[in-house]
Amino acid sequence: MYVNQTGNFTHDFKMCSYEQLTRLHNASLEVLERTGVKIYEETALKILAEGGAYVDFDEKVVRIPAAMVKAAIQSAPSRIVVANPQGKRSLFLERNNVYFGTGTDLPTHMDPYTKEVRPTMLKDVENIAKVVDKADNFAYVSNQGLAQDIPQHLHDMITLKTMRTYCSKPNLCTATDKGNLMALIDMCAEMAGGYDELRRNPTLMLYNEPVSPLMNSEEAIQKLMLCAEYGIPTTYASGGVSGGTSPVTLSGSIVCSNAECLAGLVLHQLVKKGAPFIYGYIFGAMDMMTTMNVYGGPELGMVHAVMADLAKYYDLPVYGTSGCTDALEVDAQAGTEAMYSIMCAALSGENLVHDNAYTGVGAIGNLSMILLVDEQISFAKRFVQGINYDEESLAIDLIDKVSYGGAYVSQKHTAKNFRNEVFYPKFFNRKQYLAWESEGGLSLNEKLDNAVKTIIEEEEYSYIDERTAKVFDEIIKDRAKELAIEY
Repeated sequence: MYVNQTGNFTHDFKMCSYEQLTRLHNASLEVLERTGVKIYEETALKILAEGGAYVDFDEKVVRIPAAMVKAAIQSAPSRIVVANPQGKRSLFLERNNVYFGTGTDLPTHMDPYTKEVRPTMLKDVENIAKVVDKADNFAYVSNQGLAQDIPQHLHDMITLKTMRTYCSKPNLCTATDKGNLMALIDMCAEMAGGYDELRRNPTLMLYNEPVSPLMNSEEAIQKLMLCAEYGIPTTYASGGVSGGTSPVTLSGSIVCSNAECLAGLVLHQLVKKGAPFIYGYIFGAMDMMTTMNVYGGPELGMVHAVMADLAKYYDLPVYGTSGCTDALEVDAQAGTEAMYSIMCAALSGENLVHDNAYTGVGAIGNLSMILLVDEQISFAKRFVQGINYDEESLAIDLIDKVSYGGAYVSQKHTAKNFRNEVFYPKFFNRKQYLAWESEGGLSLNEKLDNAVKTIIEEEEYSYIDERTAKVFDEIIKDRAKELAIEY
């Protein structure tokens, strides 16, 4: 079992029957063949036309035959391995292996000291990287915050440098456009030892998405093709909102989002057969009372479990979402909503699970929420680990030895096995009232806040050396010159 794996092959949770999956797939094919998608990128239109799609170059509409979809699914790898920045292969995106990480680009952040919700700053991204680095159950890191105090067109590169400085885990990044993505690839190739080594052991994954419903921007398509060319694992994750940018019915929303993702896969594989593609999309439901995109409702876990079933149907690595809440702070609502989706992701076998610790309907970053979710993931891991039924675990000889009225606490068997059998939390309370009170009577929130402060106030450190930092700065400066902005 991999260190950050939560999948357990004794559990095989499914939302859909094979027949239901086939209906969803065939409906998605019908959308692609009959309605098609719009693609605003001329090179991509030509590639798709040459590959067998029906392309209206004037209207930018592409209708994709089922045979092209089948070929793309078959050519895409069923296994993707991602390394950390130091080159250690860390994420094995396949089967039921589940890895949790943060999301990207939240505009606001809850200050860890004042509890004020304010614009996200680069210092917040730094602190996010530090906290994720210490969160044992987070397997990869994204910036979570869209820093407002740096040039926005350079945000992608500056935040990658920040994450590489303070966190040793693989990166899931966004990129504004093709130029910024190329700069990110240049930075990662520098650390990896060249572009060939980066292709062999990618340390970077790209979060990329179409525009629902059924639209594909020039920027998104160019990034998709560049990832295929350089072997960078990428999502093409539709962000459809049921009742808004996709049908209000859950199955209809799945069909629309699935079609969008499969269209991206077809182009991606035409550019480079066998290039690493992470299947999946992000489900959101519009609350008709508030018009907000719900992040914490039961529908998210349900739909993403269906998506995991579809990924196994296609035999592709899958991208998912969990650990989110619509709550504005770390409270009972936050704990309930986050834990629910974490369990859904763990049981359904979603491989790369992002957005963990989002609060405020997907708008507010919160460091304490990261540590709460870390605890919750550990809880979920214990559940999916299951129960052992081997000879030592059944303990028949031990039961006979201890016999009537005996005690097991002093047995070597207990000392050997208790750590693996029982979940031991870092922050959840297990003490009686008087003992808890004598130690300060701290609430869960106070424990989380104190732990955050301890982490971010630690002595400064860096995972990258001075030479690498200078190369990163040169790449960022070069990109700034291309954009005619200061850095």
